[in-house]
Amino acid sequence: MFEYRDMCQFAGKHVMSLATSSALTKSNVFQILNFIKFLRLKVLPADEFIQTIKDGRWLKTSCGHRSPVGSVLFDQEWKAASQISDIPFIDQDHYGKEILRFKMELQLLGVVVGFNKNYQLVTDHLKSQACSNHPTAEAILLIFECMRDCERNSRPALKLIQALKWDSLLKVFHNDFPLIDEDFYGTSILSYEKELRQAGIVVDFEAATQKFLAVFKKHASSSSIGREHVLSFLRSYRQIDKTNKFPSDFKHDICQAKWLQTRPGVPRSPRECILFGPEWEPVSSITVLPFIDDSDKYYGKRIHEYSKELRSLGVTIKYRDGVRFVAAGICFPQDPSTITPESVLSLLQCIKILQKYDPHLPDIFRKKVSQSWLKTYYGYRSPDQSLLFGSEWGSFLQRNDGPFIDEEFYGPNITAYKNELREIGVTVDVSNGCSLLAGYLDFHSEFSTIVRVYNYLNKHSWSPHRDAPRRIWIPNGSDSGEWVSPEKCVIYDEDGLFSSQFNVLEKHYMPELFTFFSRVMQVKSNPSVDDYCELWNNWENSREQLSHSECCAFWAHVSNHWSKKTQKTLAENLSKLPVESDSDGIMLFDKHDVFIADDLQLKYLFEQSSPHSIFVWYPQPSIPSLSWNKLFEIYRKIGVRTISESVQKEDISKLEASELKQVSQKESLIGRGLLRLILGFLADPSIEMEAGQRQEAVKGLLNLKVFQTEDPIAVSYRLSTTTGETMDINARRMMCWDQENFKLVMEKMEMSGGHKSTIEYATVFAEVISEAVLQGNGDHISALAKLIKLAFLLDFDEEAVGFLMRSKNLQVFMEDEEFLSSAFSVEGRPDLLVEELSPA
Repeated sequence: MFEYRDMCQFAGKHVMSLATSSALTKSNVFQILNFIKFLRLKVLPADEFIQTIKDGRWLKTSCGHRSPVGSVLFDQEWKAASQISDIPFIDQDHYGKEILRFKMELQLLGVVVGFNKNYQLVTDHLKSQACSNHPTAEAILLIFECMRDCERNSRPALKLIQALKWDSLLKVFHNDFPLIDEDFYGTSILSYEKELRQAGIVVDFEAATQKFLAVFKKHASSSSIGREHVLSFLRSYRQIDKTNKFPSDFKHDICQAKWLQTRPGVPRSPRECILFGPEWEPVSSITVLPFIDDSDKYYGKRIHEYSKELRSLGVTIKYRDGVRFVAAGICFPQDPSTITPESVLSLLQCIKILQKYDPHLPDIFRKKVSQSWLKTYYGYRSPDQSLLFGSEWGSFLQRNDGPFIDEEFYGPNITAYKNELREIGVTVDVSNGCSLLAGYLDFHSEFSTIVRVYNYLNKHSWSPHRDAPRRIWIPNGSDSGEWVSPEKCVIYDEDGLFSSQFNVLEKHYMPELFTFFSRVMQVKSNPSVDDYCELWNNWENSREQLSHSECCAFWAHVSNHWSKKTQKTLAENLSKLPVESDSDGIMLFDKHDVFIADDLQLKYLFEQSSPHSIFVWYPQPSIPSLSWNKLFEIYRKIGVRTISESVQKEDISKLEASELKQVSQKESLIGRGLLRLILGFLADPSIEMEAGQRQEAVKGLLNLKVFQTEDPIAVSYRLSTTTGETMDINARRMMCWDQENFKLVMEKMEMSGGHKSTIEYATVFAEVISEAVLQGNGDHISALAKLIKLAFLLDFDEEAVGFLMRSKNLQVFMEDEEFLSSAFSVEGRPDLLVEELSPA
């Protein structure tokens, strides 16, 4: 009989033999389990039986027929493990729920009943694609527990998960990153950082940023970063920035990429963008700036919630930090009247900030601001056509005297930017505004304004460009008048002759400006000789007579400015000259038909017979500025003939030889006294006559035959005019000089004629003797005649003649004394006797 032990071994071997030949049926398995249960309940040892059958592959599992050892009885604790591991779970679909009644028996056979942190089993049966079928959170957490168990027991951990998503940063592009779903896995997933890293999941911040950066740059290059991407990124950036420091290369690349949409319609990098704010409002109307598009069409006002993050990424927030954008984006509107004062002040503030970094403004900026956009009192002007009024200007001008910037429009703060205005071309310094203010003179019509500008220009020594037009305002009242050229002006018109030809500035302006008009405007101080000549021509053509004052003024000016040029000008241009007149007016006649009255006797004769005067005018009474001699000299040099050289003289007396009687030397008055006087006169150095010449001249008188007649001696004078007319007059002569026969015929002097007869006789005698002595030296005839006439009245008394000569500084030299002594000695010169001439 078998023993109990042997019986158990036999039974077991029999079961195994059945399992080897064919699979045990479900009923067979339950028989085995019931048998073990029976033994256990009877408290019979089942070890021999169990040892015999537990290694056999008779138990149907999810992995096929397997031995009980290592097989697992599934329950809910194994649910997570079943997703990620190929654990040989007993096939409950095959055995049904009845199998659950044999947990103890299965456990005795080696079946694993209950999880009990059996991580090793899960790890050993881990599927190769454990995460490919979207395991549950519990399954993933189970993997991490298994990994941790491996580390605790020094076992190598397998790669559990291929990729997990980074938190908020990676969610920006949720379609590009397989992120771990924290809501799905629960917060406990965060405790497996080390395990996640071992699983190849990106858990390091720096690594996550690199992966994100690659995707970010790809989207930026294709301009596919939309509104939600940006807002999500900024939100993530804010969260992360509180606890982590972004790598430098991450921020650099983010700042360089063009991913922010701007108002101009193109995406730009953060460093090329501005986040609009109130302080950008004024300048925005005169610029095109890369403001981030905060319209409802794009980011909306929500973008402003991330101003701190945007600034951290390089976006310009503060105005003072973005002046470079203003300088590059200046774009004035076509209508400058739409530019507000605030916009201009904001631009000037921009320039002020720019100059702190570089005193030289960019050329392109200077070009853009060279347009007409500054409001002045004369409309909108470019900076180089504008001025900034200051206290130093107030000493000369008022704000509306030129294109000064309109402070009423911009407010007093505009003056605080004088350096910036100067930099863009506005004239700020009072000494530099001359050309600009001079150019605006034509805009003025108010006399007081023009005077102020003139005074300013004069004070600052302004000179116009060579070809620049020069014009002067001639007022007609306080706010009207006309602009005229300097050529039509003179500063002074002392004689008041040129009111119709020139604008006389002294009538309108104070003397302080006269130098300015002369130096800068090139206005003549006084009318020139040419002007006077033109004036005279006008008179010739338009007037029959002139006033005494007009003639005095004209010829006094000519006299004061006499020169060869003046002589030539008058000689060539004056066709009429003034003549003496008894009326209030002075007549003008052809200069060839008027004469200089160098012979008053002839003047007297012609005045008696001519219906009008033919002698040039001279002032009566005389005036200091115009001497008679100087005026007659002027007349002579401009072509006026003297009366003495113009008349033709003819003796008309018919003197018969029978009526003439020769007179003695004494009666002829040609004696020692006369000859002494003549020799003394001829010895004067101014005459330049040597002794021999003097004596030769006197010898003629010694040889002169003098005759006397009872009949009157007459002479005829003829004067011809340019019209062909002639004037003939006859006059009593008293003496007749016959040069050919060298004889002198005299009327018998009537002592009863009184002083008049005596002086007439003396005058004629003096003229005849002087002409006889000074033939060919006519310049001194008049002077000699005066001396002879005076000596005649003194009866040629030698003592009287001697005194006369000394009074005139005349003397007779020794050789002349010897000549006289010889001429009048008894031996050398017999007395002339009175002889009666018989008819020839």
